[in-house]
Amino acid sequence: MNQKKKTGLLAVLAFVIILGGMLSTDTVIKAWMKPEGSFSIEAEILPTDRETYDVKLTIENQGEDWEGTVRLFVDEDYRTPTAYDTVLSLPQGSKKQFVVKVPVHTVNYTNGTVVITLLNRKGEETAKKEFKRLLVDQMESLSMGILSDAYSQLTYLDMGGAEIYFYNALYPIKLVQLQQGNLEDVLDSLTFLVIDQYHTDILTPEEIKAIELWNMAGGVLIIGTGEYAEDTLKGFNGSYLKLGYTTIQKPAKDSNLNKADSEQADADKADSEQTDFEQSDFEQSDEDEQYDDMQGYDMGGYVDWSRLTMAQLYGMSGMYADYYTGAYVESMVSGSVTVLPYSLTQLGSMDDSFWYYGYNAQEEFVMQLLENASSSASARYTSSSYYDSYSSYTGRFLGTLGSSNSILNFGVLKAIVIIYVVFVGPLLYLILRLMKRRELYWAAVPVTALLAIVLVFLAGRGFEVVNTRVYSVTVKNLAEGGKNATYLHCYDADHKEWDLKLAEECEYAGPLEYSYYYGGLNDKDYFYHVKREGDDTFIGIAPSSNFEDSYFYVRNLADKDHVEGKLTAVDVSLDWTGISGTVVNETDRDMDNFAVILNDSVYVFGSLPAGAAFNLQDEEPLFGASGGFYSTYIYNFLEDFYDNKEYDKAGIFSALGVGICDVYPQSDPNAFIVIGIMKDWDKTIDDNCSEISYGCLYSIQ
Repeated sequence: MNQKKKTGLLAVLAFVIILGGMLSTDTVIKAWMKPEGSFSIEAEILPTDRETYDVKLTIENQGEDWEGTVRLFVDEDYRTPTAYDTVLSLPQGSKKQFVVKVPVHTVNYTNGTVVITLLNRKGEETAKKEFKRLLVDQMESLSMGILSDAYSQLTYLDMGGAEIYFYNALYPIKLVQLQQGNLEDVLDSLTFLVIDQYHTDILTPEEIKAIELWNMAGGVLIIGTGEYAEDTLKGFNGSYLKLGYTTIQKPAKDSNLNKADSEQADADKADSEQTDFEQSDFEQSDEDEQYDDMQGYDMGGYVDWSRLTMAQLYGMSGMYADYYTGAYVESMVSGSVTVLPYSLTQLGSMDDSFWYYGYNAQEEFVMQLLENASSSASARYTSSSYYDSYSSYTGRFLGTLGSSNSILNFGVLKAIVIIYVVFVGPLLYLILRLMKRRELYWAAVPVTALLAIVLVFLAGRGFEVVNTRVYSVTVKNLAEGGKNATYLHCYDADHKEWDLKLAEECEYAGPLEYSYYYGGLNDKDYFYHVKREGDDTFIGIAPSSNFEDSYFYVRNLADKDHVEGKLTAVDVSLDWTGISGTVVNETDRDMDNFAVILNDSVYVFGSLPAGAAFNLQDEEPLFGASGGFYSTYIYNFLEDFYDNKEYDKAGIFSALGVGICDVYPQSDPNAFIVIGIMKDWDKTIDDNCSEISYGCLYSIQ
């Protein structure tokens, strides 16, 4: 190569290098100059009806135009969360506000951290912000009224914001200082009422009666005594609380004294103080003597009881005695009464040496005390939200819906296997013999086997779930303005994440229950997800295996067809001879089957055509059971249809079971309910799936 060519090549190479450097430098400069997106993320809880936590999000973009997904989940540390996604477009300098509805029943502990993450279209994290205790700080609390001359010494009863499990959720305690003048006005707003170190004899008979009525209606009353037993109990003399005390046992001067020395010190110091109450009003029965041994120093090994002043109480026969807290607890119609032989005021003044166990000992003690006190109040359970008592049964009914259609016909596969066996045996040999190519037999066998495998695979494709399988049950209240709920059981043959678009708008959607799946918490580690994109709602999961089951709850999915009329009943009654009366279907829908619920009993009958009247005495019920009928319904009634391979009927009655679960807890046990079931209801999914849908219509009267 001559010198000119070398020079030319070097010049071209230099030009290419310089040009590439300029371009890359320009790219680097542009990348360096490109501003990162800057976002402001704020969240607050709006007033709720206890079905959902309504989280209002405000997202402001102070950087370049952005499109992507805003993801919300509640970090509960040990439970894989549900991802609630909202597809959003944020031009530069814009701000958008929207509400994410998180179903209450999907969050087990409200003290979890609410995490908001912005993901771009590639799924990459753009911004993130955490809101600790968001659901707690702005949520409903339980009010605790304090009636005491030493209110400031009882403020520890709120446990520093720790939450108590109540009404199927966790709630913090909010303290309310009470006085004689405002007691009656405030009572109805209280969950707990604590009376401790207070002269109750100044309360009027009307106020004592108000406490009684509040207590009977579901209020949780806690009374502390100890050295203030006389003052605290005197006002209840002759009231519905038949309580009294005989002696006051003073604490030992030295908490390190052994039990015998402490008892002797108290015996020398105490003069067996006797109550001034009239013994005719507070007579100590023989049954009360059994409780005396549980008081004083024998109540439990968790605290140093010898340092508290203890009242020897009576009138607790029939009460539950808690070894841990020394409390006596009794149900009081819908509420409960808890009596303590010590004063909560004195308990709160104890230092760390008083507690024999662990960190946050005082808080744990109060938590146990409140749990014991409230667990005996039936109102704690009957006043809970619509969802409380039946979600596990609903999931079981939905699960049986899936299994009722899982029987596959393997006739084609059997035929292929039989043909293969015959062909590879004598038929293949005869063919090769006629062709005079018997030496190819050993080569033809594996080729034929491979071909058979391909045929089996292709035939088996027909049995795969090539799109998502969905079973849906919509339960509709026929009353004017009545809400509806849709329950879905879904699964897919694929191992990949999938989602489905709901056919209509809805109020909110989410899992049927909170997830028990464990795992680290990051933006892709979730099981259930719910996505909002414009007016469309999508539900789906990130499965960990093929055919993984998922269960969803959708509230107020818009009706495609409005149902006119209702289900009515005439002269319906239940006695030892059975159920009688007439049920009339005033709607335009034919019911495949229907059930009636009254007096905590369920009866299932046959079909109920549109406009027809059914005399309940004319036909024997297909199923009948009183309280606790769920297990009998599943394991006896439904199993018979599976055993007889009547899968269509099994599906109908499984869907009816879902409807009964939805309706039954909402109503008064004494109310009369008619609920009908029909197949091929409006589809709930508008996507690539195979859906079998059922509709339940009900009336309550």
